[in-house]
Amino acid sequence: MKAFKSLAIAAVLVSSLVSCKKTEEATTGAVDAPGEVTTTEIAGTSNPNDLNPIQAQSYIDSVTIGHEVGADGAIPTGRTGDDFAPGEAVHIAMQVKDAPANSAVKVLWFGPGETKVGEETKNVPSGAKFMTFNSPTKGWGKGDYRAEVWIGDEKVNTQQFQIVDAAAAGK
Repeated sequence: MKAFKSLAIAAVLVSSLVSCKKTEEATTGAVDAPGEVTTTEIAGTSNPNDLNPIQAQSYIDSVTIGHEVGADGAIPTGRTGDDFAPGEAVHIAMQVKDAPANSAVKVLWFGPGETKVGEETKNVPSGAKFMTFNSPTKGWGKGDYRAEVWIGDEKVNTQQFQIVDAAAAGK
């Protein structure tokens, strides 16, 4: 029984060490920027594109969908909304001030029937507070759509929106 307890304690310690921050990150705050985005989980912990979900969520914050982007890179008050006219651009803005510079962020766009209608990947600029992604909807039919936001190998946000008749858009 004593050997089993020792083995269990050793397993907990090894698990704790594996999940701890790298020494460089713990002492300097520096982290490797995820340089690629993948929509499948990366096994292992040595790949900089393998983020844990909590770390990924800390990099991307306040994801907003709307009809225009302000000079600061955010969606202005009163310009948010999830109903768009056919052909109108859909804007997604997100805070990235905690993401390492050059981290790759991807937005995947899906339409009715789970059809992928677009994707875009950008790197976080050094010192950036916001990032924006825009998708023109020319040729998209009316219906329910979504945009997924990914960093590293983690999906950090999903925004739902609709393409509707022009008279109902802008809300």
